[in-house]
Amino acid sequence: MRGASAGLAAVGVLFAAACGHKVVVGVVLPESGENKVYGSSLKAGIKLAFDDAVARQSPEGIEAHYRDSLSHPEYAAKEAQELYKTGAQVVIGGATSAEAKAMIPEAEKAKALLISPSASEPGLAATSNLFFRVVPSDEFEATVAAKFLAGQKKVRTVMVLFEKGLYADGLVPVFTGEFEKAGGRIIGQLPVGPTDWDKAVADAIPAQKPDAIFVCAYAEEILASLGVIRNAKFPGVVCVTSSFDTGDVVQRAGAAAEGVFVSKVRIDFDSQQEPIRTFVKRFKAANRGATPDLFAAYGFDAATVALDALQGPPPKDVNDLLVRVMSLGDKQGVTGRFVFDKVGNITHYPRMHVIKSGRFEDCDAAPLS
Repeated sequence: MRGASAGLAAVGVLFAAACGHKVVVGVVLPESGENKVYGSSLKAGIKLAFDDAVARQSPEGIEAHYRDSLSHPEYAAKEAQELYKTGAQVVIGGATSAEAKAMIPEAEKAKALLISPSASEPGLAATSNLFFRVVPSDEFEATVAAKFLAGQKKVRTVMVLFEKGLYADGLVPVFTGEFEKAGGRIIGQLPVGPTDWDKAVADAIPAQKPDAIFVCAYAEEILASLGVIRNAKFPGVVCVTSSFDTGDVVQRAGAAAEGVFVSKVRIDFDSQQEPIRTFVKRFKAANRGATPDLFAAYGFDAATVALDALQGPPPKDVNDLLVRVMSLGDKQGVTGRFVFDKVGNITHYPRMHVIKSGRFEDCDAAPLS
């Protein structure tokens, strides 16, 4: 259960005394390396929130310190350690689950918070009382996708393409378990990327004749997989993970992405409801008219959680800050309300979308909550 704990209270970390008049929030993102596409989107959203907070000095003394993880968990942990040492009460980071996993021990040592905008490995939040995430766990995304394919699309056989790593390690077992539970059958699991994989996939598609192909990978590998799938003239259903919704990847995919299904959090960027309307307007003004993507929204919400928790009198200690984060349930973010479960998972649920003309359209049969 989140909240005050004897172990943390005994430390008695007085943030106000440690930081003086400054309120420091660190940000560790992959601004270079293989995951920089996510770092770019996340930073655009985070910076939008912090630039406004700094300009208004709300909370008073707020400073955001940015660091590059180089897309490497070891560097992410090192940068988090340095930020905590310099007085950061909160660090936003862990763009990937591997980075978040490496950063959590540093948060534990510092007795300070770590808020991930996009690390989605199932079970990750339960590993630390000091870790929160604004992205839904992969178990929800995988479950929604599996039930959609088996139920709404009447798919009976699926070939799974996956990129090796923590992302697939957490998501694929949940997807396969739920799909098989619904009466379906997984007829093959093939790795994609970085080299010498495309021929094996291209040969397996006509040989195994699946009803559907499910791709669990990061954006560039999904893009490459769609090229192979379309070149193979695959006539069935194609479903990919929400990691595809970043940057200009969908636009670059063009016709290859048309009709592809994606399980992801629903955000209507054309909505006139707040805070979406103002977020989109300010984002476009700050980014040469570009429309935000899913990860920019996650970044903005992660920063907003930190800023809202730091408003008012300086937190007495980390327990006070924990209670504040857990009490934000009435606050509305771009991706939904800031309601966290007892281990720090955001309680948002993905919905099924289909890509049409480069846009994600909600196609979930379930009514909107």
